[in-house]
Amino acid sequence: MNNSIVELLDEMQDEQEQDNKTCLGDIIERFEDRGFGPLLLVPALIALLPTGAIPGVPTLCGIMLFFICIQVAIGNSSPWIPKWISEKEITTDKLDSAIQRAKPYARKTEKLLKPRLTFLSKTPGKNFIAGYCAIASLCMIPLEVIPFAVALPALALCITALGMTNRDGVFLIVGMLLQLGTGYLVLKALGVLGII
Repeated sequence: MNNSIVELLDEMQDEQEQDNKTCLGDIIERFEDRGFGPLLLVPALIALLPTGAIPGVPTLCGIMLFFICIQVAIGNSSPWIPKWISEKEITTDKLDSAIQRAKPYARKTEKLLKPRLTFLSKTPGKNFIAGYCAIASLCMIPLEVIPFAVALPALALCITALGMTNRDGVFLIVGMLLQLGTGYLVLKALGVLGII
């Protein structure tokens, strides 16, 4: 099993190249046997890339990430995702364009990844991080009202997922620290909505 980020992106393209649209559930199912890292990375990337500018996509990705993370946090081996989320579709053209833009950055990022502080990617560290990511993923929902604000938690979750995929504890720590920064943005978003 290869954990190359570029190969994960290639698989996403291969999965959907025959159809005009791709279901979010189909994309997640494709990576279900590769562990928590890739399973977290895929929806986080969808939210971070230009596909995240599609209205409703960041919220769907946030809810999907929450369901994945909370189930990993309690020790489930295979996550369940509500049907109404898994059946949501993204057009092939938009997904393909986003993946092509991400590949050069993915190649550069892969050069930085290596196994470090590996205890963080194993139980119980993995379970704690998954619970932490579940909270960050919910932050994506109110942030959708602020242009580009969802990029911060999505980037933080991508970095965390890369750290988990490659057992790189340094990336895990950086990702979790970035997730702390979403708190300020959430308060700002709630202010825009008139809630606080």
